[in-house]
Amino acid sequence: MASRFRRTTVCVFLISIVTTAAQGRPTGSDMDSLISILGDRHAALPARERAAVRLGEIRGTNDAAIAALVGCFAEHDPFLCGKAATSLGRIGAAAIPRLLIAMQKVDDTVRWCSAIALGKMSGDRSAALPALTAALHDRSSDVRWCAAAALGNMGRAAASALPALRAVLERGSEDEEVKWAAYAAIVDIGSGDFGGPTSLQAATAAIDSMLPALMHEYHVPGVSVVLVSDRKIAWSKSYGLHDSRTGEKVTPQTLFEACSMSKPVLAYLTMKLVDRRMLDLDTPLSVYLPEHFFSAGNFADKVTARMVLSHTAGFPNWRKGEEEHEGPLPIFFLPGVRFSYSGEGYYYLQRVVEKLTHEPLEVYAESELFGPLQMSHASFVWRKDLGPLIATGHDTAGMVLDRTHYSHANAAYSLYISAEDYARMLCCLLAPEGSGDVALSKGAREAMFSRQVEVQVRSAVSRPGTAMGLSVFWGLGWAIDSTITGNIVYHSGANRSGFRCYAQFRMDAGTGIVIMTNGLNGSDMWRRVIQQVGDF
Repeated sequence: MASRFRRTTVCVFLISIVTTAAQGRPTGSDMDSLISILGDRHAALPARERAAVRLGEIRGTNDAAIAALVGCFAEHDPFLCGKAATSLGRIGAAAIPRLLIAMQKVDDTVRWCSAIALGKMSGDRSAALPALTAALHDRSSDVRWCAAAALGNMGRAAASALPALRAVLERGSEDEEVKWAAYAAIVDIGSGDFGGPTSLQAATAAIDSMLPALMHEYHVPGVSVVLVSDRKIAWSKSYGLHDSRTGEKVTPQTLFEACSMSKPVLAYLTMKLVDRRMLDLDTPLSVYLPEHFFSAGNFADKVTARMVLSHTAGFPNWRKGEEEHEGPLPIFFLPGVRFSYSGEGYYYLQRVVEKLTHEPLEVYAESELFGPLQMSHASFVWRKDLGPLIATGHDTAGMVLDRTHYSHANAAYSLYISAEDYARMLCCLLAPEGSGDVALSKGAREAMFSRQVEVQVRSAVSRPGTAMGLSVFWGLGWAIDSTITGNIVYHSGANRSGFRCYAQFRMDAGTGIVIMTNGLNGSDMWRRVIQQVGDF
């Protein structure tokens, strides 16, 4: 009863103070009363919240008022903390010394709320600049987030924090929202320099200057690079040797093994069937082509094209003995529940496509994609006319490996193609709706490039600045890195026969890059290029 009477008396007293203060500037006695109520942990929280708000309204700049407001952070009540932080923001520069002390506290919430308060201030906050910059390395992502936001609110006055903010963008393990806050702060400060080339000319100059040295460092004999700009091929260049034994040079007509970059071609051909209503993404593939699977549950009728294209069907990458012997094909988990990369899934989907079209994959691909786009240097199987143009693979020391002669198409890895022809397919995917019979419908492309599953077992590709990947997803046939400024779609490839390759593009920007190499160290090399060039 006494406690209830005390809380009621405090509330009535506070209302009296607020009413009196509204009629004129509060007296020292009024200020003392507000500070007393705010510091009384036995008082009702609504009364303390109102006292905190009122101290901000009357700009209670004396040290006792500021200390009382900062002291609220240690109580961890979110509403009281929020009101106190807002009032400290209104009080402004006079509160900075106390907040800087609080920024050094062990309590994460105290540091977090202090950063919030500093972010709410206007006027000169230069005294807080070193602490906010240091807070970009705080162990709490909440503190890092609010520190970045506070630096952004300071505008050009926080220019000295730009290197630290850019460093946040480069942290592979950084929280996605913290990276976004750092990006927004850099924009607000007024710097558009996020690293990496900013134009076609800069990108080509960077590639030209890097590749010869990288090829020597990684023992990669030959490379072809193509850049796509404004949804068309804008630059193409070949480097080094087609075959280190003969000294024959790589040319724009040189074919490489696309390796796993064969899979997006099957994805495109599958989506053409979806556009024609010959195949439904969510109908079990067993409806089209029954298969016997080895599993610990009744999973055979649950696998769909969507699951195969997004690597969630539950298959291994390759069965024991691989696909040629047609041994038992297992399904390891309930289809659709998680990501597990699988070439077997694409090989199964290939057989479904072949049954629906009544054509082998290599024939269907030629009629639906390679021919219409004039991709004359592309084939899912080895052909005598293309044989002399196919590069020779090399091992990690740059020594020649045995050449392949894929006589049977496999949508997971057997595509022979030039870098320019692969780029032509990217241009087709980037083309606006209504660009001809070859282009996919808007709905098909939206499905293909939508995030079907988050990939927890893979890291985003390392790119500079705002192109730095935050999280990895898989669409239909393609990997997707979320970045601060949008999605980057990509795929890589690696065959044991001595080839490594990579392609990426941005739907919104209409840009892309294709890199094909004939060396087992080519993955290390293309990663170095992408680290420099970014999302071009």
